[in-house]
Order: sequence, then C-alpha cells, then structure tokens
Amino acid sequence: MIFPLRAALLVFVANPDHAILLLLCGILFIYAEFNKPGTVVFGCFGALLMMFALYGLGHLPIRPAAVAVTLAGVAFVGLACGLQTLSRLADVAGTLCLALGLANLVVAPPVHLVVAIVSAAVFSFVTTWLVRIALAARQNKSLVGSQALIGNIATVRTPLAPSGQVEVCGELWTATLLGGESQPVGAAVIVCSVQGRELLVEAGPA
Repeated sequence: MIFPLRAALLVFVANPDHAILLLLCGILFIYAEFNKPGTVVFGCFGALLMMFALYGLGHLPIRPAAVAVTLAGVAFVGLACGLQTLSRLADVAGTLCLALGLANLVVAPPVHLVVAIVSAAVFSFVTTWLVRIALAARQNKSLVGSQALIGNIATVRTPLAPSGQVEVCGELWTATLLGGESQPVGAAVIVCSVQGRELLVEAGPA
C-alpha cells in the first residue's frame, strides 16, 4: 500500500506545473508565517510544500540557464522593493525574468506558459506588497514614552537659568536650556532631547 501511494505522490509532484505551484504555495505560506510569527503552522506547512516541490523538480531535467534567469528575477524583485525610483521598472523586469525562467525551467515536459506567468506575477506582487508594508511600518513607527516628547513645544513654569521646570503634554518636567539667554515663566521652548528624567530644550517661538 505504501509503494502505490509513493508512486502516486511522485507522479503528482513530478509534474512540472504541480511542482511550480507547490513551490509558490509554500513560499506564500512562509510569507504568512513571517507576517504572523509564532503560529508555526503556516511555516511548517509552507516548508512541507516546498520540500514536495523540490522533490518533484529533483526528478526532472532542469536547465541551469533557466535557474539563473529565475534567480535573476528574484533578485530584481528584491531590488524593486528597496528602490525609491525605477522600482516599477525593476519589478516588471523581475516578473518577466521569473516568467521566462519558470517557463523554460524543465526540459520535458515543459512548464505551461500560463502557470509560469501567473506564478511569477503572484510572487512579484506579494513580495513587493509585503516588503513595502514592512518598510512603511518601520519608517512610520510611532515613538512611545519620553521620546515622544521630542519636538513638542513646552511652557516654562519656573524660570530657566539655565535649569527649571517646564510643562509639556500636561506634565511637569525638569528642563535645561541649551544656549541663549534665560527664559521667563510663560515662555515657549522646544524639547530637543530627553536624558533620563530631564529635558534639554531650546528657545521656541515668541
């Protein structure tokens, strides 16, 4: 019973279209694991699908040149994620290289062109989308705690000559004035940095 199942599995994964689709699904599940770390299930299932895909491709005649073109496509897609300009051009070039490489990856039987194009487009779109979301979240990460005070305008509550107290966001802080003359009560100052429980401020707008 085991041998017929193994033979059926080999026949299924040795189909180049099936192998490419399994590889794509495995990559997408691993992407989902990175997006929701700690679930483990997505990562394990994605790794299993990729193992089946690589097992099937290992029984097929592969063109080394097509592998190189496919890897070049992956590199172009990755490059497009980090570019501010010409990102669209690099993304299109990466998708075309991926489609061309996948379509010519197996000598016989060949990967169908529709499967190669769809796989390349989905991989390129999902990769670019997730990476850009991650970069945007990193750049727009909001500051928390005392660091969030930097750049705010504070009101002097005791004269700064150069140390005193200021009020910012409804809280009283000990502050030290950087350069310039002393600041009287009621003056506006700008928070430059935070050192422990003390603010470093400079003269603000009148």
